This record gives sequence, structure tokens and C-alpha cells, in this order.
Amino acid sequence: MKRMQIDRVWVDDHAVYAATTDGQQASYEFDNWPRLREASQGQRAQFELSYSGIHWPLLDEDLSFEGMFHNAGLYDITVKEDSVFYGG
Repeated sequence: MKRMQIDRVWVDDHAVYAATTDGQQASYEFDNWPRLREASQGQRAQFELSYSGIHWPLLDEDLSFEGMFHNAGLYDITVKEDSVFYGG
């Protein structure tokens, strides 16, 4: 099974991005997530990383790395949902 390790996550005015240790990159546009779309840039910048995804405590929003990379066409969804992970 292919595994991808996330080593960098960042946001700009329009999206959240994640990059893997082997240089692949995926993103989610904030317009697809109502809480993130309506949030201020400061609120969007206050995220926490877990093994499997990104959490915005102020917004009560969670996004998975596996879903992000699947949405970008870079990965097939698995049953365990931990094959795309943050190892920081």
C-alpha cells in the first residue's frame, strides 16, 4: 500500500495546502467548506495538525489529508484512512 507523509501545511486567502516529503502537493479551496469560507484569515491560520488531518479549533472544522489527496487525484481512499499522514 502506498503511503504519503505530509511535511508541510499552509494557508493563503483561498485554500489550505499540504505537501508530502516526496514533493506532491494537494489543496482544498475554502469555498467548498462553509466554516472556512466565512472565517477570517486569522482564524484560518490557527490550525492544528494531527496524524490524519487538519483541525481548526476556533471553527470546529476538520479535513483529512487522505481526502485532500484523493480529491486532487493523487491517492485512492483506503479503509484505514491513515496512509496519508503527518509525521511531524
